[in-house]
Amino acid sequence: MREQPGPGADRREEPSDQTTGAAQPAGITEPALRLTPHITDAEALAVFARKLPGAQAEVRQVIHPFWWTVLSARTRGIFGRSRKKSLSSGAAGAGAGSGPGVGQRMNVLVNAYSGKGFIADFEPIGTPVDAAVWDAALEASDQAGPRPSLFEVSRTARSLVRTKVLKTVKLGMGITLDEAAPPRGILKPNWIVTGANEKFAATILVDGLDSSHYIVRVEKLEQD
Repeated sequence: MREQPGPGADRREEPSDQTTGAAQPAGITEPALRLTPHITDAEALAVFARKLPGAQAEVRQVIHPFWWTVLSARTRGIFGRSRKKSLSSGAAGAGAGSGPGVGQRMNVLVNAYSGKGFIADFEPIGTPVDAAVWDAALEASDQAGPRPSLFEVSRTARSLVRTKVLKTVKLGMGITLDEAAPPRGILKPNWIVTGANEKFAATILVDGLDSSHYIVRVEKLEQD
């Protein structure tokens, strides 16, 4: 899953963006969720093998903390009449034939370390964990720099959704964004695969939900 930085203050003159509700999200009341990986360790090893044929490798699971928030987007025409379409509460997107931004609920995940986010095409489902597990996941990272506040998480989510909606609405239409659910902690599973063949050694991170991956480290081995 590719994360994107939340768009900043750059705003087009049209359409307008009306934000409802308090700017500061409410306090966290729901326990964090630990998601079940869709990709097995064997599948993660297979991804590594395609990148580095003939390698001997080992795999371990890691969890990465994200914030999950749900936004509802509605558009309104130049005469101020809102267009609404009911959606099931669990829908990550609108049903067939309804475009983004027309009463659509969107799930947004924001990296709890970097503050980068993406609109998910699924609704996170997992096992609730207590606060100590969430805190331990946050403290496990060696990434430097301040972590995003809940206000920044909500702002990034709004920016991503607004940018998506802008691509589909007509000139002059307005957008209303409502926070359907405040940020909630999500522990997303990933796989770290490390190994080497006769020529190269590498470490690859494989996403535990969709098998997307990126190379963490690669080095050429010295030949005798």
